[in-house]
Amino acid sequence: MIDLTQLNQAQREAVTTVEGRLLILAGAGSGKTKVLTLRMAYLIEMLSCPPDAILGLTFTNKAASEMRSRLAALIDARKAKKVQLSTFHSFCMYVLRKEAHHLGYTEEFTLYDRQDVLRLANSIARDILEHEGDLPSIAKTLEVIALAKNKGLEASEISGSGSKWHDGFAQEVAKRLTESLRAYNACDFDHLLYLTAELFEKKPEVLKRYQERFRYVMIDEYQDTNPIQARIADLLTKRSNNLCVVGDDDQSIYSWRGADVANILRFDSAKVVKLEQNFRSTNTILKAANNMI
Repeated sequence: MIDLTQLNQAQREAVTTVEGRLLILAGAGSGKTKVLTLRMAYLIEMLSCPPDAILGLTFTNKAASEMRSRLAALIDARKAKKVQLSTFHSFCMYVLRKEAHHLGYTEEFTLYDRQDVLRLANSIARDILEHEGDLPSIAKTLEVIALAKNKGLEASEISGSGSKWHDGFAQEVAKRLTESLRAYNACDFDHLLYLTAELFEKKPEVLKRYQERFRYVMIDEYQDTNPIQARIADLLTKRSNNLCVVGDDDQSIYSWRGADVANILRFDSAKVVKLEQNFRSTNTILKAANNMI
């Protein structure tokens, strides 16, 4: 049995509302991690949900590990291990290692790091500019391309870099970079998300398998999702409609890497539960923080 007596009314409502779209607005210190893990335990122990039907997504390996540890303290550790708890990028890697052949890759594709991509992009830029010597840094160009990927944009849609020439240059670099990565059976960090969304949209039979498996999807720190992460979540839950997101629009700090706070502000057709009791800070700290916000 899962003990819910330790929870306040709002927390209890968040844990036991398991069907449909749910938005949990939770500030720091309001017990959101406890609520998420208890919600998973409640599904498994009280509603007999198979552990591997639950997908929990967050933004750091540390956060995913903490959630798994807390879940294992609530239910049998073997059951807790079957719950898919990971970062968005780890989940996309998990999917693509099984399904990349649908997109012209093999499952043994190589994941390029930042330096690998920079070297490849420099070579591409040199060819485009027909330049044999040292090039100026193209780090800015790669930033523009990464932001476009995180928005789910095609290479031809890249814009807003500050000049039409640079937009065109970035478009050509992005186009050739994608072609080269595919030719080398390689993928970069940002492309993991893009390819997973592409896979789900172009291969409905593949998407259906993951929709049928993951009947309950929960996302922590939803205010820090970018458009393509939100798109993947919507695709996964289109059949079940069971998407629970937790976040606080006042804590969105990753716009520089593509996060869009509009994802949480426009999370529509959802029940909203607010966790307003703070268990971490004194009233003096809370008043000061709220005044600053």
